[in-house]
Amino acid sequence: MTAISHPEDRPAPVGAQLAAERRPAAAPAPPTRNWLGSPVLQGGLAFLIYLVAWAGTTYWPVVSHLSQTLLDQQSMDPNFYVWGLRWWPYAIAHGLNPLYSHEIGAPAGYSLAWVTTAPPVAVLAAPLTLIAGPVVAFNLLSAVALPLSAWAAFVLCRRLTGKFWASLVGGAVFGFSAYEMNHASAGQLNLTYSLLLPVIVYLVVLWRDERIGSRAFVVLTGLAMALQFYLFLETFADMTAILIVALVVGYAVVGRDFRPLVLRLARLTAVAYLLALVLAAPYLVDALLSKPPQPPRVTGMDLASLVIPRPQRTFGIGWLTNAAAAPHQVSAACYVGIPLLVLAILFAVTGWRSTLVRFLTCMLALVLVASIGPVVYLEGRRTAVVFWAKLFYLPLVRNAYPLRLMLFAYLILAVATALWLAGPAKRLPWARFGLGVLVIVFIALDTVSLKIRPHTTVPVFVRSGQYRRYLSPGETVVVVSDIGNAGMLWQAESGFYLRIAGGYINAGLSHRSDLPKPVQDLAKATPADVTAFEKFVRTGHVGAILLDGGHEPVWVGIFRRIGLVGHATGGVIVYPTDGCRDCRLLGKDQIGPQSTVKA
Repeated sequence: MTAISHPEDRPAPVGAQLAAERRPAAAPAPPTRNWLGSPVLQGGLAFLIYLVAWAGTTYWPVVSHLSQTLLDQQSMDPNFYVWGLRWWPYAIAHGLNPLYSHEIGAPAGYSLAWVTTAPPVAVLAAPLTLIAGPVVAFNLLSAVALPLSAWAAFVLCRRLTGKFWASLVGGAVFGFSAYEMNHASAGQLNLTYSLLLPVIVYLVVLWRDERIGSRAFVVLTGLAMALQFYLFLETFADMTAILIVALVVGYAVVGRDFRPLVLRLARLTAVAYLLALVLAAPYLVDALLSKPPQPPRVTGMDLASLVIPRPQRTFGIGWLTNAAAAPHQVSAACYVGIPLLVLAILFAVTGWRSTLVRFLTCMLALVLVASIGPVVYLEGRRTAVVFWAKLFYLPLVRNAYPLRLMLFAYLILAVATALWLAGPAKRLPWARFGLGVLVIVFIALDTVSLKIRPHTTVPVFVRSGQYRRYLSPGETVVVVSDIGNAGMLWQAESGFYLRIAGGYINAGLSHRSDLPKPVQDLAKATPADVTAFEKFVRTGHVGAILLDGGHEPVWVGIFRRIGLVGHATGGVIVYPTDGCRDCRLLGKDQIGPQSTVKA
């Protein structure tokens, strides 16, 4: 980032860029009539291509059913983010603290400081959410998330190369990386809206090119950093570490004449950080006062995942299918593919004399090593502990996922790809063209398979407003369903008419189920579990149990055995609890095989 300068309105060809260092500012080029070469037009065309490639193919089943919640309904995340889109407008309109909700996890509520509900996205999309509903808003936001990330990387690459097609491939490397697609399939808006990272690098390049002044750089970068803070705190922290390393590496690889420029960039970046922290102060205070989540045991990258595609993309090849099943599933977000790795190696070898190439290569190597985490895994087997492992157990750092640093590796690879493809016409033209095609082919071959449902899972009881006839406003209920976070989805659709006892917000903070523990324990109940359930109903002021008639767990017959009387309406069985006054204490022989008894 600190090795080249492009004072012209249109950047110089990549060959000139890699051969030149800092140059005096030149007079702006005269206006051109080649409207096809307009950066704005090319940016719009690139976004359109990305949008058609994603929303018109892989994501089409969702786009064609915008009013449905289709993504992976057996997991918790999609409905959590649908809830988050509705929560922010509701909290702001009612003067509530949006970083703590008493509407879920009743009666105590949940802190949302460490489990981002993607506030910038939720606030910007609030008009759409209020008009069309949170499900439509979620589906549309998910449809454009990856194209927007790819477009932001395209803008950065085009600034560096001045070439449309090379930048188009570079943008695809970032926006449609395994990282982006893996999180898109899980419905995680906080991880799929990654466009701010290439935007921040783009601002650095503009400052280097003297296209914006220092004051504009500080203000714009500070705003972008603050937005990233609110979007996802962990990505902000990772970005901070990467920027510090980038400044150190940049200072080391540039010549002596340019080191003062790197130091000036460091000072301006520090000021931008101060501005970002001031803007993010309300969120930061809540986060520091709240308990951070505990991550799962394996959070680093499995080395094999760099070249082995996801299990669904092995084309029936036995040995490859077995190999793909070995790495931990979170490593599916780390797939790079052999063509892209070969391109990165050729980029380094053929252009090592360039400061920019050395900078990008060193940064890529450091990021890949850091993504491994404290323990080296290969095909699911623990093979070694790195000598810097203790760094990953420091406060705050131990709560992060090292493999999420791969997002920065994909951005580096995107820039390297664009620079390689935009190289001098006489330098390995067929190798560049062939590798570029293979990179795109391997990205397409590893496209994620979406787990979808063709119809809505929200019952008529919620969609038609029948709940108003059976429940009081603000009444605390438990929603029992095989659909992950069905209660939060129903609550969002009802405009927070109900309070939910339960709700899943994070693996490190919530019970493993979206149900309150005393309710979930009834799945394999003992007499003590029944007693704990009755106490929970009374002390938690639970007014009703709502059983999803279309997706009910097999163990729910125990509600009848306890003494609750249900009423079926609109696809839901409503069990008024009346404080569990009529509940019966059950002996072991009375509980029976409730896991096989329907309501």
